[in-house]
Amino acid sequence: MLTIKRLHEVPMKLVLEAWERGFEGYYVDLSMPLQAFVARLTNEDLQLDLSSILLDGDKPIGINLNGIRSAKGRVTGWNGGIGIAPKYRGQGLGKLLMEESMKAYHEAGVHLATLEAFVQNKGAIKLYEKFGYAVKDKLLHMSSSDPVHLETESGMDSTLTTMTDMPIAASGLSFYNSTAAWQAQWQSAKGGQAIIVYLGGEPVGYAVYRQGYDPQGGLASIALYQCEVRPEQIGAQQIYKYMLGQVFDPGKGNARKVIVNLRASHTELVQVLRETGFAVGVELVYMEKVMNRV
Repeated sequence: MLTIKRLHEVPMKLVLEAWERGFEGYYVDLSMPLQAFVARLTNEDLQLDLSSILLDGDKPIGINLNGIRSAKGRVTGWNGGIGIAPKYRGQGLGKLLMEESMKAYHEAGVHLATLEAFVQNKGAIKLYEKFGYAVKDKLLHMSSSDPVHLETESGMDSTLTTMTDMPIAASGLSFYNSTAAWQAQWQSAKGGQAIIVYLGGEPVGYAVYRQGYDPQGGLASIALYQCEVRPEQIGAQQIYKYMLGQVFDPGKGNARKVIVNLRASHTELVQVLRETGFAVGVELVYMEKVMNRV
């Protein structure tokens, strides 16, 4: 007998088992130990009481994770993954979990529902479209393991000043990109930092990033969440290069450098990154649905 429960009603080990089974044979390996899974729930503001598990008797066979965030009076919901165990796929069970997801969004007063899907996952994209989602952009996961060398125009470094702060500081800027994908928002950069760049005392750019360390304390990774320049700013490309140079300083060696879900429409930044040696490893579609308010 199939039943759907909210995640807060079942043990966390069962939730992880549902995740592992639901994404078995997926495009990328999403398996992880329990501690890392719990950390992901926390880092991405995924809520157990709005997320669901699908059970066949007492056996977990599917999962749907949902996150909720509020900013400036708008509530945004994010689908952090729908997975069905291999032998149960193709039976319409994803539709059941999506219906439960829509119910949870209405309970939480969501204005805008968002999600991402691998470009090659045509079946999932069609399912989301049936529920009213529309593709708004593509997302690029870019990376490099080589030292990053960027050259700015002569005198550029002396005209700009930089302040380092917590990620939330970027959200207070008038040109903060609140439409970035969920995992690229400042809230997902817990434990990270932001640099804000000033020209003549006025903020003209910012970057939000987080550094990861190996067990010995050495720098292992740098993840860039957002990098933006004030609209219509003269010399924007040079400011991008300046900020990327601050984040990925060549002195940081061969640490793995990752760009998190960068919108393909952010062409100026994508171009600078490609010229710097970053390559696209994963490509997704970014989808949105405006929720009907009852």
